Amino acid sequence: MKKTGSVYFSFSMQARNGFLTLFLFMWIIIHIHQWLIYLNLKKEEVPIYQVYNQPEIKKVRMTIPPDFKVDINSVDISSLRILTVPDFLAERWLKYLKKGGRFRKVDDVKKLYGMTLPLYASISGHLFIKEKHKWPEKPYVVREKYGIKCNLLDINEADSTAWESLYGIGPYLAQKITLFRKSLGGFTSVEQVKETYGLRDSVFQSIRPCLILKKEIKPCLSINHSTQEMLGKHPYIRYKLAKTICLYRENNGHFVSLEQLKNLPSINDSIYLKIKPYLTIETVGE
Repeated sequence: MKKTGSVYFSFSMQARNGFLTLFLFMWIIIHIHQWLIYLNLKKEEVPIYQVYNQPEIKKVRMTIPPDFKVDINSVDISSLRILTVPDFLAERWLKYLKKGGRFRKVDDVKKLYGMTLPLYASISGHLFIKEKHKWPEKPYVVREKYGIKCNLLDINEADSTAWESLYGIGPYLAQKITLFRKSLGGFTSVEQVKETYGLRDSVFQSIRPCLILKKEIKPCLSINHSTQEMLGKHPYIRYKLAKTICLYRENNGHFVSLEQLKNLPSINDSIYLKIKPYLTIETVGE
């Protein structure tokens, strides 16, 4: 047992010593390799005078031609590059114009995000705004209370663009007015315009002097031939009154005159006067 233990102990010591010797040998080889690399790099090192004597690269700055002028509302990418405007700012400028934006004065260019004061100072002398074309003046009236000019507008002929030209009427209200007029079959008086849903009385009163009625409307519904659905779509008749008219027609035959509508219990003089301009006993193109 002792002999066996002695052999084992001797073998373990030899293995450890061999491992340490191998580690030391590898460590020496690695450091010699690194030392050789260092020597080679040192030999190839650029002399300090050679570093400082490298030729200096000068940046060439573009100069803007003295007589070069650009309309800030109709520029293109090439014009902006001549003005030395950076590409990112030029793209922002053109995008603003493409979306319908317009500059009212040259100073407004400074409001572009990214436009610096030094850059603006260097290009401002080359910027201008082309004068707008002056169209012949149209007939207008002056609202005495507000002192604002407005074109005379025929309420049965004007499209949404014409309505938008009036003070206080935007695209939303202009569309509402034209849709209401279409559902009625036309306006019979200027006062009907204020019945448009969403139109405030104060706005209507401000545009009232600008409104005129030239074109008279024609009846658009026949109480003898229009269906209940057609009659019910009219804003002044609706479903309940349309049903009453159709029931009376089924029980008593065709109407001989519009005056017979007064026989219906749901129609008084006020309602009759409102719906009369839109009705006829004859056939209409529906």
